[in-house]
Amino acid sequence: MTGIDYFVLLSYVFGVFAVGVGLSLKVRKTDDLFKAGGRSPWWASGLSGFMTMFSAGTFVVWGGIAYRLGLVAVMINLCYGVAALLVGYFVAGRWKHLGIHTPAQFIQQRYGTAALHLYTWVMMVYRMVGTAVALYSLAVLLVNLMPLAEGNPFRDPATGNLSLTWAVLLFGGCVVVYTMVGGLWAVLMTDVLQFLVLNLAVVFMVPLILGDVGGLGGFVRQSPEGFLMPVAGPYTWFFLAGWCTVHFFMVGAEWAFVQRFICVPSAKDARKSAYLFGALYLISPVLWLLPPLAYRLIHPIPAGASEAEVTALAESAYIMACRHVLPAGMVGLMLAAMFSATASMVSSQLNVFAGCHCWLAQQCWGKR
Repeated sequence: MTGIDYFVLLSYVFGVFAVGVGLSLKVRKTDDLFKAGGRSPWWASGLSGFMTMFSAGTFVVWGGIAYRLGLVAVMINLCYGVAALLVGYFVAGRWKHLGIHTPAQFIQQRYGTAALHLYTWVMMVYRMVGTAVALYSLAVLLVNLMPLAEGNPFRDPATGNLSLTWAVLLFGGCVVVYTMVGGLWAVLMTDVLQFLVLNLAVVFMVPLILGDVGGLGGFVRQSPEGFLMPVAGPYTWFFLAGWCTVHFFMVGAEWAFVQRFICVPSAKDARKSAYLFGALYLISPVLWLLPPLAYRLIHPIPAGASEAEVTALAESAYIMACRHVLPAGMVGLMLAAMFSATASMVSSQLNVFAGCHCWLAQQCWGKR
């Protein structure tokens, strides 16, 4: 990374932090903190739901599958769009009709306090692991591109790059602070900003990587046999149908998404937010997965490579594609987009579980 890449990345991180902290002025009561006062625009809720599905792991995992197997990675991600559209039709408006303040309130009313305690603690542990993996994935991407001078307190002596531990603490701490003070308003509005940055990075990346392989026609002609098939390897039509079904229940019932349906003014807005989420996932995956798809043509899998070598090559395909075609400053923007994806997922989980524990505390104190 060059100096301008560092400047772009750090400017973006500080900008997101400032926006999140600035939105604390809109938080005057608990309802604002965890429900945005029920006044969130439907488009902000939809964009936030879209971004909540992302993390740095998205670029590592789906980018790796795209590099190894091809178009099937796009098909898997299109399933999120189908699931979200079905949620918009069958489920999203029903959540708003319930008139609840947090998803925890529904669990408590429907199944009782004991079930709420069990579900909250089990899901919190599960999401802590998921959040840790997302932050770790982001940190791994960052430290490989961020060498630091000797004597820098954030430097890892073994590698000469940014320390993995410091990367997790610094970027994770930034998300925790702005989510804590700005509440759901901060989560929603920073997600909108993060959506814009992610797509700006993709807009720059796609034509450059396609130009390097002879355009779209050249990409199609040079693709390996079976690379453009909708199913490949273990990812069969049966798998895609199951993936769609699983994510219908995930988008329709997981607390981070439910929160998007109850923070808008009406049931109609809740449905519109889910439709926007779904429509974006029917359009965008082919764009943001083109870089690792095209990189397969630029850097094919070497003959005789071991499984470990292929895995390492696949997991780094996205960031290596970025380094291959992006000019100075744009690598920093792409890393900012990856930070955006991870920050969105982490901030959503932090806010929703903070709201659940707040509801639990109110119930406990109300009985005393």
